[in-house]
Amino acid sequence: MATDTGFINARSLPKLGLAVRTLRQRRQWSQAELAAMAQVSRQWISALENGQTAGMEIGRLMRVLDVLDASLMIRDDGSQGRP
Repeated sequence: MATDTGFINARSLPKLGLAVRTLRQRRQWSQAELAAMAQVSRQWISALENGQTAGMEIGRLMRVLDVLDASLMIRDDGSQGRP
């Protein structure tokens, strides 16, 4: 899942959830621990990790990523090969 550059491709909600789960498990945290630190419910973390957060509030996601010391990057895939 992770590349040697440290980036995790998360082009869909399920992949984003898997990325969050991977980072959480690397830190050996439970869902409840991450939820408490990010001030969200454990159920919300579970839904996120399972890609079931349609209509997700970006602020919650950013808090979770901040606690995990991770960031969200946006790459313009459409510009590859263009001048």
